[in-house]
Amino acid sequence: MKPAQFFLTQQLTPGLINGLINGLIAWSMHRHTAALGLWTQGAYAIDLMATGFLLPAISWLILRPLLGRQFRQGTAPQLEALPPPKLLKFMPRGLWTGTLVIGLMGMTLVGGVCVVLLQLLGSPEIVGSDYAWFKGVFGLLLTLILQPTMVYAAIDHAQGLVDGA
Repeated sequence: MKPAQFFLTQQLTPGLINGLINGLIAWSMHRHTAALGLWTQGAYAIDLMATGFLLPAISWLILRPLLGRQFRQGTAPQLEALPPPKLLKFMPRGLWTGTLVIGLMGMTLVGGVCVVLLQLLGSPEIVGSDYAWFKGVFGLLLTLILQPTMVYAAIDHAQGLVDGA
């Protein structure tokens, strides 16, 4: 698989789907909200941290068995020509340990960094409908950053089962 094809099929497409879903959820909840505060009036910092954990954790629970089945059927992404992601060395292949670790990665590396940057910007308030756009981009960003680690770990796990490791 070429890097551009991996990016399109394993990062951008699922990222756009996650972004759309997260944006629509935020829009349905906050479209009429005059202002959300980072720590007050809706506390979107908490929402970002929770989404940072839950989105990758749920994605791992779906991806690991799905990619394992695709690997056994010979339809999984071919990763030999691609460099492994830097976070792969921290990602356990187990279902529940992987769920916890990838969730913590999302919560700290994406959610936490985003909250710290927003705090440095003076904890800006945001209109609810604008937050929906922000949350959609946040969902896309989470997927772009963490999906390669999940794909590699799931396929490594499936390969280990075949090799008897």
